[in-house]
Amino acid sequence: MPAFTPQTLLSLLTIRNLVLALVAYVLLSWAEQIIRYRFFSPLRDFPGPFWASVTRLWIAYHNLKEDECQVELALHKKHGPVLRITPTMLLVSDASKLPEVYTRNADKSKYYVTGSFGKTESLFNMQSHKVHAHYRKIAAGPYAFSNIKKMEPLVDTRMRAWMRKMEEKFVGTGEVFDFAPWAVFMAYDIISEIGFGAPIGFIEQGEDVGGLIRGFHEGLPAFGLMGRLWPFTYRVKNTRLGEKFLVAKPEDESGIGMLMRFRDKLLAQRRRDIEEGKAGDRLDLLQTFIDARDDDGNPLSDDYIKAEILLVLLAGADTTGTAFQGMIYHVMTNKDIYHRLVHEIETATRDGKIGGMPQYDEVQEACPFYVACVKETMRLNPSAPNIFPRTVGKVGMELEGKFVPEGTEITCNPWLVHRDPAVFGEDAEAFRPERWLEDEEQTKQLNKYNMAFGYGSRTCLGKDIAMMELYKGPLLFFRDFTPHLADEKKPGVWTVKGGVAFWRDMWMTLEKRSALTFYTIASGPLQFTRWRDEGVFKDAMLTGYSAMNAREILAFMLHAQ
Repeated sequence: MPAFTPQTLLSLLTIRNLVLALVAYVLLSWAEQIIRYRFFSPLRDFPGPFWASVTRLWIAYHNLKEDECQVELALHKKHGPVLRITPTMLLVSDASKLPEVYTRNADKSKYYVTGSFGKTESLFNMQSHKVHAHYRKIAAGPYAFSNIKKMEPLVDTRMRAWMRKMEEKFVGTGEVFDFAPWAVFMAYDIISEIGFGAPIGFIEQGEDVGGLIRGFHEGLPAFGLMGRLWPFTYRVKNTRLGEKFLVAKPEDESGIGMLMRFRDKLLAQRRRDIEEGKAGDRLDLLQTFIDARDDDGNPLSDDYIKAEILLVLLAGADTTGTAFQGMIYHVMTNKDIYHRLVHEIETATRDGKIGGMPQYDEVQEACPFYVACVKETMRLNPSAPNIFPRTVGKVGMELEGKFVPEGTEITCNPWLVHRDPAVFGEDAEAFRPERWLEDEEQTKQLNKYNMAFGYGSRTCLGKDIAMMELYKGPLLFFRDFTPHLADEKKPGVWTVKGGVAFWRDMWMTLEKRSALTFYTIASGPLQFTRWRDEGVFKDAMLTGYSAMNAREILAFMLHAQ
């Protein structure tokens, strides 16, 4: 037998053998991971796809493919309310479990990796519930409802500008236009007005100023993947390669970088105004952050202020625009709902219950069906149909009779939770605003398990700003204009990128809506309403018939005609 020498060892170190050894190492490591996650994980008894149980690439693939929600809904229908969607994460679609998943003391998981929106943590990606509570206390002041009410005149100013521009460009021209970007134009100008003291100029210019919206949408796939592949992201984000390609920077020519440059420009200009004594008595969110002090009386760092400003731009504009788009889509594709909504708005205006510029409070009081339409839109098509993971606490928890240990990632998705038939009804996948008005106890349940703005102690701070816009914008649109879909078979496309939704291709024409005349005949619970426009009867609506039999309805209809 030949002696083993150093030269013999060196002869084995060929490129071919090194490659084979590397491949063998990778395959063995992968096999070990599959065996460990599949057969020895404490989550092994929870149902879900095989590949989801052994690798995060499964959820990353479906997120990138933009069908994550639909695939998970189908799996829930097959397997039940709890799914294993990564080796360490459970997805819960049971709405009644929201209070348990999103407890006050639940920490966010490492899914909320810092980097996709810059290096500095904002309220959104602070993982510790204690750290979050500290900073939320500082940041909450500007978002208090009393402050938001003071800013309502600023919202009204942008609303009027948007309505004027829509009338100038589209009313009576016959031009077919895509409504989708215009809803976002309004939302961006409103949030920049109340957030930073001046509109960006989307409405006036009628275009995506500086490509800010495009940049946000381009950055969404990276945002979705970084969280879903967080073990990989944490390993590489601080390397030179990671900092170049994973961490968003103002220098980036695409994606979130565009918004970061705009943010830096805003803050720098405000700092100059303060130094030169030009700031005056500003009433906006930016100035409140600049004026804020921590528990020791120190001002907030510019890096932290920048992180929060970016969050205001991202969470406060595009997502509200998405809800506006969705409201228009659902109302225009449901004829009975459209006519009932217009009837309610017209009646409330005629009776003086809402003014020329509807106010937040009066809309809630005078237009219950309209408010129900807003809520139903955000239920069926939430602006962030995403996963929002938490980590299970020290005592663990029980799901479907199985124990879930400490440290497990657990999450809900509003798009799935809002389709839970046990809470939202057997028709939970249908757009039916009446569900919010039928029974007081049921309405309490619907509100209790509403996840449109998050859940628990981390509910979105900007909720009141968004609702103020949504209680005004669509109402003005339907009261002043008569929209016509360019193609009723293709009214719009709902798109989800990185867990954030938006609508596109909402092609339509606009006419100025003349005053409608309503004729209502009532008999007990039954109402038959006809309306006419310029003397021509347009349509009719029958309501309140659920408690009557067919003979009673027929007799009433003959009388009404």
